[in-house]
Amino acid sequence: MFLVVFITVTSTPESAETRNDKQTEVNQNPATKPAAIQFAKEFTRAYFNWEPTTEGWKDRSQRLSNYLAEGLDDQAGLVTENLEWNAASKEIAYQKTDEITDRKAHIIFEVTSEMQKNKESKLVTKDFAVPVVHNGSTYGVYELPFVTYLKDGTDVEADREVNRTNLTSINDNGEIDNIEAFLETFFKSYVQDSEDQLSYMLTDKSARNGLNGALKFKGVNRTELYEGNKAGDYFVMTEVTFEEPATQMEMKSVYKLVVAKKDDHYVVAKLNAEQNIEEKASES
Repeated sequence: MFLVVFITVTSTPESAETRNDKQTEVNQNPATKPAAIQFAKEFTRAYFNWEPTTEGWKDRSQRLSNYLAEGLDDQAGLVTENLEWNAASKEIAYQKTDEITDRKAHIIFEVTSEMQKNKESKLVTKDFAVPVVHNGSTYGVYELPFVTYLKDGTDVEADREVNRTNLTSINDNGEIDNIEAFLETFFKSYVQDSEDQLSYMLTDKSARNGLNGALKFKGVNRTELYEGNKAGDYFVMTEVTFEEPATQMEMKSVYKLVVAKKDDHYVVAKLNAEQNIEEKASES
């Protein structure tokens, strides 16, 4: 005699909220996830630790190579020549993440470092942005990190490799000279002037504040100019050198801007034009 037992298995239907949470997780930009923040924090710790010796710079370069995209400066923009200060990161506090594209983000920390030279010691605190990308398998720092100034969520942006396929270069030497001269004036103002003073040259409502004296402007190193989305607008990619006031430490940053002609002068209409440039370059 056989005994047959029927068992009914029931399950609670998955709620719409649960399904939405799972879909959000699938669609979330990987460069904004906790793993990306941890990656950026570890890079920041490596960035702000060095000894200014030949072996010290070699060691720093090796440590940073675990994070930096191929082709970036092996010291991540830090100008090591004549730098005499030792550095050790003391505190790295997460501030915010700015999503740039569906796989890129700028992750910003408040970093306090102890800088030492001979018997002199200083604590230096800066807001520090790390450009992070996820290529489908790993994280990487795709552009030089940069110092910013956070106030009401305001920050600056930078980028590196861009598809230039559909970008049209500016060949008017007079216009190139004028915009390069404007950039020199703009960045001198950007590092030190108040919001009111800066507003004459910076009309981007999402980025009204400059660096508030966090850095000194040293110079514009190189600039690329392309036609913008409308007449009188230009896409500008420029590398700038700044100096940290307390230690005279120099660092390089790359900015992507929209510069526009307004009446008889130029203005920065968008301080972070990375997405605009990528969309223009990707047009079919």
